[in-house]
Amino acid sequence: MFESREQPVKIAISAMGGQGGGVLASWIRDLAEAQGYLAQSTSVPGVAQRTGATVYYLEIFPGAETERVGRKPVLGMTPIIGDVDILIAAELVEAGRAVQKGLVTPDKTTLITTTHRAYTVAEKQHLGDGLSDSTKILDGIRQVAKRCVAFDMEKLANEHDSVISSALFGALAGAEVLPFGKADYEQAIRAGGVAVETNLAAFNAAYHLAGQGGLEPAVPEKSDRLSVPEAARTRTGKMLLDRVLTEFPPSCQGMICEGMAQLIDYQDFRYAELYLERLRSLVAQEASEDHELTREVARYLALWMAFPDTIRVADQKTRSSRFQKIRAEVRAMDEQLVYPVEYMHPRIEEFCDLLPRRLGAFVLRSKRLRRFLSVFFTKGRKIKTATISGYCLLYLIASLRFMRRASYRYAVENSAIEVWLERIHSQAGKNPSLALGLAETACLIKGYGATRDRGRQRYEAIMAALAESRTRPTREDVRRLWEAALVGEEGREFALALAEFSSDASLKDSLEDSSEDSLEGKGADPRV
Repeated sequence: MFESREQPVKIAISAMGGQGGGVLASWIRDLAEAQGYLAQSTSVPGVAQRTGATVYYLEIFPGAETERVGRKPVLGMTPIIGDVDILIAAELVEAGRAVQKGLVTPDKTTLITTTHRAYTVAEKQHLGDGLSDSTKILDGIRQVAKRCVAFDMEKLANEHDSVISSALFGALAGAEVLPFGKADYEQAIRAGGVAVETNLAAFNAAYHLAGQGGLEPAVPEKSDRLSVPEAARTRTGKMLLDRVLTEFPPSCQGMICEGMAQLIDYQDFRYAELYLERLRSLVAQEASEDHELTREVARYLALWMAFPDTIRVADQKTRSSRFQKIRAEVRAMDEQLVYPVEYMHPRIEEFCDLLPRRLGAFVLRSKRLRRFLSVFFTKGRKIKTATISGYCLLYLIASLRFMRRASYRYAVENSAIEVWLERIHSQAGKNPSLALGLAETACLIKGYGATRDRGRQRYEAIMAALAESRTRPTREDVRRLWEAALVGEEGREFALALAEFSSDASLKDSLEDSSEDSLEGKGADPRV
């Protein structure tokens, strides 16, 4: 017998459910066995905050070396910290987690990863921009790995009507870290016999990009050209567009056109005209040459005026573009039927939003009525929008758009918008910086249902604290407050920031309930 110094090649694959991690592991195993290698693969299921995450682990060993020494190797079943030759990640954060676990080392590991993101629950539930910085993650893993091949393999796979596993397989081949030729990889895909042509197309595209170092294609610079809304092709739309071009400075026109297009789609031309009237009164007040205040108000005003009520949700779920997108995502063929199931859980508050203003307010203030009606809103509903009954139900709700201006929700939101604009107007002439801070605070008014209620409570708490402050607040003071309000669902950071700012001890004692009394003023929603 002979001694052998040969070590198995150790490969770890980190993938989420539906990304084809098992298929990729099978291709690598079949490839190795076809070339005379011994191969063993295992999978270790785990948990990700999106779908189930699984680590697939393979070890391959040359069969010729086994014959030479007369003994078979003992192959490992799980990856060991500091002893992985190749790490393949089907999502960027999964690559970062592999680095945190110590599976990637600078003296040994070749890291092959896609740069696309599938956002975690913690990122999605954040009131503000809670997304992890992809650039920092990518820079970190490049510093730790011996070699890193990284580009958007999800996008590449979609362009070739394939799945990310084929692009990862192509990147592995292009990195040339295994002793196999390109034709050998391709044969493994053909032997699988599933979606061969599309998988080979994605494989070859990734192979060539990985061979070039995995560099992303250059992103074209954004153009400053004014984006003309589709609705401007109509006579009324053309008139509104002419108003934008003649009444507003060029630095604001792009933002205003985007807002106008959104509001026409949301309601009608008259609603977009109201948007322009509100902005015109502000731009005349602003002395700044860059008109930053008007631009920021245009941004947040459009978002606020297009508040997501039940009518809007139903409208978006019954659009043909949504059905086309779903069919494209599941790669349905023309002759196949797709039955989307929408999960909806309206609260009694959403029901009252649709009622006439006085009736909606009366129901929400009546404890008996709320208790009686709440029985009908305790469970979520699954609506199949591909069926006649399911589609017609949502289409009927969406058709109530003509009633929106008479609804309770519209009255509440419109009143709150007017109060916000009045506060900005009052500061625009004497303290433009503070006016800009007040405009930016509207970033808290976002989302739907409980998320929006939480943001609204914090927004009103900030307004109350500013009104009761014994010192003149600055834009920096306001920014610190709304930035803290965007952090965390529990609001601990916001409570601390508000306590530090407030000079009123009684306000400090009532921070946990976000100062309900401050919501009873003009524009407040009685539901809170």
